[in-house]
Amino acid sequence: MHEAESPIVISTQLFAAMGFDNFINPYSVSLLAFTILFVLMIIARSNLKMVPTGVQNFIEMTMDFVKGMADSFVGKHAPFFFPLFYTLFMFIFFADLMGLIPGLVSPTSRVDVNMGMALIVFLSTHFWGIKEKGLKYFEHFLPPKLPTNSPNALLNILMIVIQTVLMVLMPIIHVIGELVKPVSLTLRLFGNMMAKEKLLAVLALLITVFWNMSPAMKTVAAFPFILRVMIVILGVFVSFIQAFVFMLLAMAYIGGAVQSHEGHGEHEEGHGHAAA
Repeated sequence: MHEAESPIVISTQLFAAMGFDNFINPYSVSLLAFTILFVLMIIARSNLKMVPTGVQNFIEMTMDFVKGMADSFVGKHAPFFFPLFYTLFMFIFFADLMGLIPGLVSPTSRVDVNMGMALIVFLSTHFWGIKEKGLKYFEHFLPPKLPTNSPNALLNILMIVIQTVLMVLMPIIHVIGELVKPVSLTLRLFGNMMAKEKLLAVLALLITVFWNMSPAMKTVAAFPFILRVMIVILGVFVSFIQAFVFMLLAMAYIGGAVQSHEGHGEHEEGHGHAAA
């Protein structure tokens, strides 16, 4: 199965010292994805035009797409967080596409790569939330204050008891919920990309097995071959969706942390006036 996923094996002492048996590994393919992005950025900046074409058009289109989403989720903080969101989206998209190239692997089909990105989002969420709101940031970990001014004394006692229980339980529930977020980000991307690579590897094995059985079975090998081509085409769409979902959740987490309710309301109101 491993040979079917990455049939090209290039061993080097450098990567062997880093714990990789093969030159083609998540680390090297991640560097390749970053290199491709870097080269695309250089090409886009080398000959800027008023009416963009080619690579410049692609870069500007993706930037406008990410900026529009960031404005909706993060509001006035969007320009500051735009580099993070754009880098996450483009890297995940290109890293996903790497696995569709025969001989390469998707870095995002590995838990450690995805966990690294998820931890960046997790730490950014709470660091900038605390920096923006101070101690008020932790108010959303606490339950709302229940009314205790009822004429019925028994009802007031009941409200106090419920408030006390909620003061103990809600912070624990919120902390668990926050800790689950990076795990969810990691496993969602890992599961989809790993399943895609395993499916492509199984189809490659079926093609090889049927092709080597007999002349008559060479015809049967056409079916997994056609299915593999269709999976690759579908994989381009899935790669975009997974990059989009990861970026969208990062925006939602960070936006919820740094935006105040008042600021968010003003932002929505501003959008309403603009639409009008």
